Amino acid sequence: MKNSSKSSRKRANKNSFKPVSPFELFYQLTYMSAMAASGISRSKTFEIAAQSKSSASAYFVAVNTLVDELRYDYPEACRMVGIKAKSENMKSFLLRLSDALRSGEPLADFLAREAEIQGEDYQNKYERDLESLKQWSNAFSSIIISVALIIIIQVISSMIYSMDVTVMAGLVTTGVLFSAFSAWIIWRSAPRETMTVEAAQGSTEQRRTLRLFKLIGPSALAAVAVLYLIQLDLGYILIAVAAMLLPVGVASLRSDGKTNKKDVEFSTFLRSVGGMATASGTTLKQALTKIDLSSFPTLEPDINRLSTRLQALVEPEICWHRFGLETGSRLISEVADIFYGAVKIGGDPERVGYLCSLFTAKTSQLRAKRRLTSGTFAGLTTVMQSVVAGLMVFVLSIVKNFAAMVTQLMPQNDAALAGRPAMSLGMAEFSAADLQFLTTITVIMILVLAVVSASAVILSSGGFKLKFAFFLAIMLFVSGVSFIVVPPMVAGILTM
Repeated sequence: MKNSSKSSRKRANKNSFKPVSPFELFYQLTYMSAMAASGISRSKTFEIAAQSKSSASAYFVAVNTLVDELRYDYPEACRMVGIKAKSENMKSFLLRLSDALRSGEPLADFLAREAEIQGEDYQNKYERDLESLKQWSNAFSSIIISVALIIIIQVISSMIYSMDVTVMAGLVTTGVLFSAFSAWIIWRSAPRETMTVEAAQGSTEQRRTLRLFKLIGPSALAAVAVLYLIQLDLGYILIAVAAMLLPVGVASLRSDGKTNKKDVEFSTFLRSVGGMATASGTTLKQALTKIDLSSFPTLEPDINRLSTRLQALVEPEICWHRFGLETGSRLISEVADIFYGAVKIGGDPERVGYLCSLFTAKTSQLRAKRRLTSGTFAGLTTVMQSVVAGLMVFVLSIVKNFAAMVTQLMPQNDAALAGRPAMSLGMAEFSAADLQFLTTITVIMILVLAVVSASAVILSSGGFKLKFAFFLAIMLFVSGVSFIVVPPMVAGILTM
């Protein structure tokens, strides 16, 4: 018993250090309020609370340990765990829960009220993160422009002074690090959330897109190698790679769009099926056959599949779990399990559906605001990549053309070379290797900025990760066009 007590204290201390985000606490309270709505006992509520998928469940594991092994009552156990918690929101909630339990307030009412209040806190935190994302997206643009200016200035400087390869390589490395840092800033400022399930277990569209990516990804790499070996112009290589990645990107965008629509429809679906089950006094299986599915056009195939499996007497828990996964939405997957689990233990379907619907609706509405912000950022980033790539290729083309002109004007025979005045002009001393070096660092930076820009767009919008292929294809396309269009334009201007 002595060893058991020591072990319990260690587990409680360890669990108290886990941070809990506002979303995780919102999910935990929705989960607990839905389960408590069935009228289960206090001990059963805490037992189920320790089984949720959020990090907040660890605190209830500690509470149950104090109650079961050290014979604390629930109010005192919540107070003890709350005092030791370093996560401020969990500390505040557990102390309030302790007071509510001690006063005899009905647990279901308290949890429902707390879930609603926590929803407001989550909304405020999410909107603050979106404002931060808007500000840092402006900083991202400034950093990318600065990185481009580093390359442009050093290319122009090489026309006046002799090139120091070490210094130029250091500047390029600095540019790469700063561009990566800018993407990291976007990742840190954007709301942290997982919107989709694993593609291999998700919707039909997600699985199809994943298979397409596995097919096209290696093919694109092989195509790059072949086109490089036949010495095709770099611009055409980039456009070819963009064309190969585009189908994956378009498929992933469509899949993500359907998932977002399902999230919106699922909130209404929960209220409809819950209300139908309660009003008609039937089970969820029978309620599914009575509701009008035309109100859920995107979700309708998944609901029909769920109903068919239930009518075939497949285990209901498995049916609802597979239903959530096959929608492709992490939100639906988690809430579907809560909804069925609460109804299974005796909860009123209408009440449970309402509580779960509030959680789903608020989350999907906030994500819609995020998509609006990220959509504007994506458009700005694409235009910025076009301008930056065009400017860098423009400056490189000017250097190459002037170097060629100077080479033609320079005396070629030994007598003329001996009689010419000393020249310190950098471009007069360019070799083929020097020009190749300038070309290489320019190409590297354009490609790095394309990858960083595509990554930043995905990090700001969230959702299906394979959308990266679409934005990378766009960035590579505009970069390839710059390599094709700008050099002839510069040559024409200088010839005139």
